[in-house]
Amino acid sequence: MPTLYTTLMAGHGEQQKAQLIAALSEAVVGAIDAPLEAVTVILADVPRAHFGIAGRAATAATPARALLHAFLIAGRSDAQKVRLVAALTAAVAGTLDAAPGDVRVFIQDVPNTDFGLGGQTAAALGRGIGRAALVQIN
Repeated sequence: MPTLYTTLMAGHGEQQKAQLIAALSEAVVGAIDAPLEAVTVILADVPRAHFGIAGRAATAATPARALLHAFLIAGRSDAQKVRLVAALTAAVAGTLDAAPGDVRVFIQDVPNTDFGLGGQTAAALGRGIGRAALVQIN
């Protein structure tokens, strides 16, 4: 289920995008032990002028930036998430020649009751943990 929605500054060729998809997929597999066939990567090119940095629109001279939203079925450990952030950052930095500080990674845990696959919830398929396990009662 790991799904990466990746927003990139436009200007990367098809080969570089294919390399990025492979690198991001391998990063997910290595960091959280997900099966490769379960990893989905979506790339969205955004015109540089649509990236606002320090109050200004980016230009052709602005270094590459990327934003990654990683959607995971809840249940990964904090250590796995730390590895995932590091691996995804390294994959983008290495493939797009972006500085690691210009890569943002957001992880969103999705309760297994809130994710559907093949017409069923992940809970019905016995995957991940449910919403109740995500809520701490004091």
